[in-house]
Amino acid sequence: MRFDFSRIFLSSNVNFYSDDGPMQRVLEFLKYRGRDELSSLGKYVSSEMVEEAMFIDHYSKPVLQTWDVLDERMDGVWISPSHVHVIDRLQSFGVISRPILEKDLMHHFISGYLISDSGLFCTLTLTMQTAYALQKYGNDHVRNTYLNRFISHENPWLGATYYTEIQGGSDLGANRTVAVPDGDAWRITGSDKYFASNSGLADASVVTARIQGAPQGAKGISTFFVPALDSNGNPNYRIRRLKDKLGTIAVPTGEVELDHSEGYLLGDLQTGIYIAMEILTVSRIDDAIAAVGIARKALWEAYRYAQKREAFGKALSNHPLVQRDLVEMEAEVEASMAISILSASLFSGVWDVRPPYSREYHFARTLSHMAKNLASWSSDYVTRYAMELLGGKGFLHEFPIEKFHRDSIVTSIWEGTSNIQALDLLEVLLKKDVLKDLREYLSKLLEEISDKDIRSTMDDMVRDSFSRAANYLSSEQREFYAKDVLDLLATTTASVLLYAVAFKTGDTGMRMIATVYRWKHFDPERKEPEIYKFALKHMEWMAHSSP
Repeated sequence: MRFDFSRIFLSSNVNFYSDDGPMQRVLEFLKYRGRDELSSLGKYVSSEMVEEAMFIDHYSKPVLQTWDVLDERMDGVWISPSHVHVIDRLQSFGVISRPILEKDLMHHFISGYLISDSGLFCTLTLTMQTAYALQKYGNDHVRNTYLNRFISHENPWLGATYYTEIQGGSDLGANRTVAVPDGDAWRITGSDKYFASNSGLADASVVTARIQGAPQGAKGISTFFVPALDSNGNPNYRIRRLKDKLGTIAVPTGEVELDHSEGYLLGDLQTGIYIAMEILTVSRIDDAIAAVGIARKALWEAYRYAQKREAFGKALSNHPLVQRDLVEMEAEVEASMAISILSASLFSGVWDVRPPYSREYHFARTLSHMAKNLASWSSDYVTRYAMELLGGKGFLHEFPIEKFHRDSIVTSIWEGTSNIQALDLLEVLLKKDVLKDLREYLSKLLEEISDKDIRSTMDDMVRDSFSRAANYLSSEQREFYAKDVLDLLATTTASVLLYAVAFKTGDTGMRMIATVYRWKHFDPERKEPEIYKFALKHMEWMAHSSP
């Protein structure tokens, strides 16, 4: 008798791509037509990957193997054969190869929404970052030597980024790792790469280091491509240990020691910190995408459970309070999903741009900060409340919901916490005058709203939000208010965008969801049960599954 995972995961027969109506509306609005691979991936994730990911999380976490049987350092991480299989299978859907071969970076981002397992997708995110950096900033020799290994059909390489050091955390300007030239290569030394995810699995990594004589602070940072094995086939760095973590178990996170490690400069010495941050933007968008993807899975599961579970004489989904909960959670998911996919689309349109960056690049970067912060906190709320809708079962290790929540928590932490996103947004708003560009973009979105009353209401809301944001930015205490600016601009943008998508695509249910989102964030005293009931009907797509 085969174990039936569908008995503990009610969403195991859905297609996370083709069955997701709101996501399809956003892609339609952005004029992105996904490949058939995305539909195949959406089915694979629900029918196989979620089960494999849960088993890895519970019973098969990665193990560091420091020495081989002949007493030689190997510094490899041992994962189960099923873990190897699921990574290979995910790569077969073009998650890395499509962007590199066809410059279809959106294929990677949408794949991340479908996969949205923080552990497994972290491995793929880090691989995408490494391949992206190599393709865009590696010299001809390094690119020709290594790039094809990341898109090979057989045993494709995995990547990593080793930025963070124990003494600095998000402050890359505090990096102490040093690089010195050695012919066509560099020798990199530093013992403090403290949060090195995918270490022991990665075949190569992107590493930040400071060359001798470089200025102090972030502008003294350069960026390097570092293979896991040097040109003689020996381990190129050591892994001191792996971390024990609350979530993201599938991706090993270690501490890496570099000792005259062989590396190759990416870009030039003067733009290293900009290149490092650009590469980081890829993972910040992935973070937003994955966060909202986790939230979608959790809500989908809670919705299906509420339909089938009876309490006090009727299904949970027939209780008004549960209906309200489901609708408000859906509003958070749709708004976060829309702004995250918009961020992905904008960045995909500027990925050829190099320092000094264009105005369009800075606008895309602005959206990445807003999306990352909004999606991560929405995911935290939705996944936690999905646990509550399942009652005590939501808190049990034996059902997927608790894992969704554990994996969602990290999305507001890694790749820059909420404070870091707020400060980075503050910097781009003040130095690049992006607030004006955002206002113009929202004005264009408002034109999509054909209902004059709603458009007038939204126009007033946008005007008020930007007035408040301008006041915060002009204050001598602007850093104190930075998170207020981040939250205000993100929720305003998401609200306008959700209405624009709904009207442009003719989705009246999404219009109701957009209204609930607006009320929740800008008019919290207003709640109309009839609107909630209409919005709930819009959510009935989650009850159905593709063949």
